[in-house]
Amino acid sequence: METPNVRLIQRLGRQQPGAARPAPDDFPVRLSRSSVRPRVPRLLWLGRWLALGLALPWVAVAAPPSGPQAAVAGDWLTEKKDGVITVAPCGDAICGEISGIGNFGPGGAAPHDSKGASECHLRIVRDMRPGDDGILRGTVTDPRDGDVYHAKLWVAADGTLRLRGYIGTPLLGSTQTWTHFTGKRQPDCHFSAS
Repeated sequence: METPNVRLIQRLGRQQPGAARPAPDDFPVRLSRSSVRPRVPRLLWLGRWLALGLALPWVAVAAPPSGPQAAVAGDWLTEKKDGVITVAPCGDAICGEISGIGNFGPGGAAPHDSKGASECHLRIVRDMRPGDDGILRGTVTDPRDGDVYHAKLWVAADGTLRLRGYIGTPLLGSTQTWTHFTGKRQPDCHFSAS
């Protein structure tokens, strides 16, 4: 059984090019204001999705680190085995600070950075955030001269931490390999490897 709408569609399809279209009175169904669905529910759904979209970033900030952020967290012995860097969450990013120094100056004083501050507890790895490839990207500061470089940070398959500092592009840089530190640290940054 054909409905009036199907007949109208068939009739419109059979019209010759240039022929007059049927007048609005020929339409079989007339819409009244009561049969038109109000748009309020659609706006409510839009508001719900918008509220959810605004709430999700706050949930993500409050969540404990996972993935590459959790893998890099901990104490790491530098490549030359003369320093310990503690990598941990700092806000919504990952940072690293010097927590162990192997070569203290005369009289047991910790070395100083380029601004004259003690290197003990100096934050040198900053604002590391995961990229699409899971590698953390941020900056690293050379405590000897205060120069700041772009940096990539990741855990290699062998369990070591890799830090690549570079200027402009990762091709123009160098990579250090850090190992897990299992020794003891003192609050004044003295450490002993075990």
